[in-house]
Amino acid sequence: MFSFNLLTIISTIVNLLALAWLIKRYLLGSIIRIMNERKQKIENAILEAENKLKEAEELKKQREEQLSRAREEASKIIQEAVDTAEKMKRDILQKAEDEAERIIIRAHEISMAERKRALEMAKKEILDLSKIIIKEFFRRFLPEGTEELIIIKFVNDISSVISQVKPNNLEEVKFISSDNVKPSLKAQIEEKLRSIIPGNYKLSFEVDPNIGLGFKLLIGEFLIDNSIEYHLSQIYESLKGVENI
Repeated sequence: MFSFNLLTIISTIVNLLALAWLIKRYLLGSIIRIMNERKQKIENAILEAENKLKEAEELKKQREEQLSRAREEASKIIQEAVDTAEKMKRDILQKAEDEAERIIIRAHEISMAERKRALEMAKKEILDLSKIIIKEFFRRFLPEGTEELIIIKFVNDISSVISQVKPNNLEEVKFISSDNVKPSLKAQIEEKLRSIIPGNYKLSFEVDPNIGLGFKLLIGEFLIDNSIEYHLSQIYESLKGVENI
């Protein structure tokens, strides 16, 4: 059987109350303070962790945005480089085509110029040779004085042509032949010309071996060309027009 001692019970209760008071007075406050401090530290650590996590997420977002911008910039740079390369390619091809066309045109121009020069040289040689042949033909096979007769006939027949010429203030008339004209023929020519060309002008006779046969009559600025050189040139031009050379 349990036996209870009132004094012991009271003593125990007093001790417990004293112990509780001592714990509350000296220990509980410190424990609560320590627990609060630990709680605050934990909360601060959690808040700091959350802030760090937010910062990390923000940094991750920024890096992703920077990476995206970098990709876009790189893509833009690559596309610009491709476009520039394509443009350079087109420009180079166009310049090459233009240069090739210029070279072809220039080569054609040079070819045509050389052809024209060769034709002109051939024309001159043909004309010179023709004049020599015709003059030699006159000298060998026609009676002496035939050229003079031709000149006289043509002078007599040019009245209609000269009548169309109405020079103002005529100062000089030139009669140009391939050889020296005999004085008797000069007198006939002068008489005929002065009869159909009135005026107080100077009549001169000149020699130009290049005309071959025939003569040229220069009335002021009006030229009557009845030389072999002129007729052969006309024949050559007619042939060139027909043959398209």
